[in-house]
Amino acid sequence: MMMRLAAGLAGLGLLAQVAVAEADSSSTLHWTLERDQIGRVDSADAGHATNFYSFTRIIRSTGTTGPVVLLSCQVTSTGVSSLNTAIQIDPDNKYEENPSRTLHLLRLSATLTIGDEKKVERFQYHPESTKIVPFNRTIPKRLFNAVLTGAQVTLKVKGKTHDVELPGQDDAFVAFARSCPITNGGSFDDSIFEAARVREAAEK
Repeated sequence: MMMRLAAGLAGLGLLAQVAVAEADSSSTLHWTLERDQIGRVDSADAGHATNFYSFTRIIRSTGTTGPVVLLSCQVTSTGVSSLNTAIQIDPDNKYEENPSRTLHLLRLSATLTIGDEKKVERFQYHPESTKIVPFNRTIPKRLFNAVLTGAQVTLKVKGKTHDVELPGQDDAFVAFARSCPITNGGSFDDSIFEAARVREAAEK
């Protein structure tokens, strides 16, 4: 149940994400490492104490003329980790500059081709931001591996086929891969959570 909760939080976070990366005017295809996010989850005894902390690191494809890919690594202080993804169909969408407090979510089917593998997948769709998040939990790892292998990616959604340009293994991608337990063999710097506990105690 905790794993499903973590994955759900990560998916919603990608859909509702506020733009926090520093301005990047480069038109060269590359990954942008966004500002790390750490949050408190208080669900079992609301209002009494933090149940666990959640750390999220996101990289975003930048300089593309087609859909934007976001890869997200979420780790909780309870030891649950997940690799997640979202695809922003319209690269020029400005929703994140003035996001809504409520999320209007739909579901849709799209054909995702990664290398030689072509599948119809189900996605959660946020029309205002044009972002889609896959229900299939293997897709984030398949997209991650596509960066490693250079596999071509296309997305056919609402009758239109898009070339999904993935940057290569640049510094931002390598930093992301090395920090995520899903992609680095299982290690994570838990001092991040201890620092969060210290900050929370100081605020009381």
